[in-house]
Amino acid sequence: MAVALAGTVRGFAGFGAGLVMMAPLSLLYGLPAAVVSVAVIDSVAIPAMLKGVWAIADRRRALIAAGAAALLLPLGTYILQTSDPQLLRQLAGAGVLVFVLALSLGWGWRGGEKATALIGASAGVLGGATSLIGPPVILHFLARGEAAARTRASIAIYISVVVLSQLVVLAVAEGFVGGIAGWSAWGTALMLAPAYVVGILLGRSVFHLASPLFYRRVAMALLVVVGLLALLG
Repeated sequence: MAVALAGTVRGFAGFGAGLVMMAPLSLLYGLPAAVVSVAVIDSVAIPAMLKGVWAIADRRRALIAAGAAALLLPLGTYILQTSDPQLLRQLAGAGVLVFVLALSLGWGWRGGEKATALIGASAGVLGGATSLIGPPVILHFLARGEAAARTRASIAIYISVVVLSQLVVLAVAEGFVGGIAGWSAWGTALMLAPAYVVGILLGRSVFHLASPLFYRRVAMALLVVVGLLALLG
């Protein structure tokens, strides 16, 4: 149920799957296994998520952010292996809430491509350590004030590329650097993936019925929930 709901959220907003899946998966399997599971499940559904978004996205900016994030993912994964997971999530949650408050007050950092790369790099460290690969870059795209469809498409491309990069990093860590959660977590994630794909298809259909203002409000609300769950969970 949680995985299907996560897919619906991802299909609608372009992000947010980790928000829905991370808590129940962490309770069942622990944080490292949950990080692996979210990456595996999301990567399987990438073709369904990217259908129809490539043409309308800010592809260059999305790929710059994704490339920078991918370069820093190994550092985040190392931090995950060597640090207190609870403290990491609390710090990440506090940061997300600060960014949401700044954006709601009109302080969003639009910036140029160098700013996009810097924000992507910070998201890579955060994502490798906590699986929250989205918030800094999502807030960056929301701050640009572009059409909802373009914002969602750019976010979807960014998330998809980084998820694939994270999958590679996790596979290398699993095979050569002592492991993160064991290969059994990968098998469990693959069994859950079909429900996630169904949810994505449903969420994508709902997005086409929503107004731009509704999309922005939902996106901001999701980010607030992400921050609170990470800070208090």
